[in-house]
Amino acid sequence: MPQSFESIRLQLLRAGIAPRHVRRYIIELGEHLADLIARERDAGFGQKAAEDRARAVLGTDSQLVKAMIERTPRSLTARAPWAVLALMPLLALVVVLALIDGSMFRVLAPVHAAWPGGIPNSETGLISAAGFFADYLLGPLVAVGCIALALRQRVRSGWLWVGLALIALFSGTFGFYMNILPPGNGHHGGAVFSALPSVVVDGHVNDMATRGVIALRAAILFIVAVLVQHTLRTRQGSTPA
Repeated sequence: MPQSFESIRLQLLRAGIAPRHVRRYIIELGEHLADLIARERDAGFGQKAAEDRARAVLGTDSQLVKAMIERTPRSLTARAPWAVLALMPLLALVVVLALIDGSMFRVLAPVHAAWPGGIPNSETGLISAAGFFADYLLGPLVAVGCIALALRQRVRSGWLWVGLALIALFSGTFGFYMNILPPGNGHHGGAVFSALPSVVVDGHVNDMATRGVIALRAAILFIVAVLVQHTLRTRQGSTPA
């Protein structure tokens, strides 16, 4: 991409034009500028003079930006950041986690009653993989996706922080969890599966400790997301596109 078009590209992205439209427009400008330069060279001008004359014919940066904005609709992220950066990620989390939990509960239900003494080795790997993805990977992946989208389209909106907070809170609260409970209080003991975390103390769920774990998980994810966003934004600003 010609360096002379970098300012145009950034202005269009900040104006809310989708990156694919910006990329196509920059390519068109480059091709048109090359044709104009060739025409000026054929007219007898040297390379530098031909480039200057061609650039003047093409138009100023502000004229080219205005022309593109007038003919191209803004991206959905720019028009409705509340939907793209907050609502849609939360819905994605809910849907994916519901699929994971629903699938695991259906798979484990037929044999769950036969597990009071422990978990069969054949099921341990599946349970561990589902729990690790739902509890530790799903939320961060969605958060990174939101950050990448906002940076790619140069969107600076408070809705990104709302979205990251919702992702952190939901991911800190819900997942796929398993606890091994001892027999007692009418319970046969063994593995208990849930979409909510539980801190078990002396065979009983400790509500205060559970809330503390949820708050800690949410806070850690949000802080990590903020650090990732800051690092990527700093790198984006210091690296030529």
